[in-house]
Amino acid sequence: MTEYVGYPWGWFVVAFSKDIAIGEVQKMHYFGQELVAFRGDDGVVSILDAYCPHLGAHLGVGGTVEGCAIRCPFHAWRFDGNGQCVDVPYAAKIPPGARIKTWPVRERNGLVFVWYDRAGGAPNYEIPVLPQYEDEDWGPWEVEFLHIKTHPREVLENMADSAHFAYVHATKVLSFENEFIDHKCVQRLSALAKPRGGGEDRFDLEATYYGPGYHISVMDGVLQSRLLLAHTPVDENSIDLRFGAMLKTFGDPEQTRSFAQMYLNNLQTGFCEDIEIWENKLYRTRPALCDGDGPIGKLRRWYRQFYGEAPQTNLQSEDGGLAHEKI
Repeated sequence: MTEYVGYPWGWFVVAFSKDIAIGEVQKMHYFGQELVAFRGDDGVVSILDAYCPHLGAHLGVGGTVEGCAIRCPFHAWRFDGNGQCVDVPYAAKIPPGARIKTWPVRERNGLVFVWYDRAGGAPNYEIPVLPQYEDEDWGPWEVEFLHIKTHPREVLENMADSAHFAYVHATKVLSFENEFIDHKCVQRLSALAKPRGGGEDRFDLEATYYGPGYHISVMDGVLQSRLLLAHTPVDENSIDLRFGAMLKTFGDPEQTRSFAQMYLNNLQTGFCEDIEIWENKLYRTRPALCDGDGPIGKLRRWYRQFYGEAPQTNLQSEDGGLAHEKI
């Protein structure tokens, strides 16, 4: 029996911003549910439950954007970004029940986030703005996407599993610590890596999870970089993992992008090493841990909070709304 039933609450990435253009509709499946996302003429992304309340058509299959609303492909009912039906072209009166559930959305750091809480609570923490994003002294995200047959807890446990670095990633850990603060989990790591292509790479890293599915790593050495890791439950047995690398510009911008792509390739190599294990392992609720494993028990207690009732602080964006915000 698993100790994690359903999905954790929190902010989760469901798209790269660049992948949803103005006027575009995108069909999505997350948290075991069908969703639809669209970007209106105002540039704002809205995410709704996928099925029309009229006769159940999927708005993500043939639906079209008109202004800041989406029109159903079946009978042309139109719904705004708040899920309210604003037009039935062949009716004199809009039915009072013509409304679709909407999902709180944040668009931040080149990513589209949705808030998931099975109890329907409002967001209780925010995704911080990454100062380097859109800073002219930094290159853009170089990003990749993987679909993995695993539970999100497996990805998170790498934050506390200091021992696996040597045996899975050929990386010697020099120092390692974790800190758990409310919705944040921090890993501080100094290590000596031996990339598969040869050579050695001595690095210092501070990685922070903001909630259970979004992680930024700060690496400031010879090269200054920011690394992205975001994983979102598709269903209870698989996740979509998005990752990326961003470097501070040095020399020619194309050279910076080339190095960022190299970073990305190294990341993907590391993930493939992990994925082979994640997709074939058994989760042990009571593992036989030793004193060199890292604070796996502390991380599990931290992660477990996201499966309970989310504390409500009623965060408000500057305009007083919760459904849409782009930074």
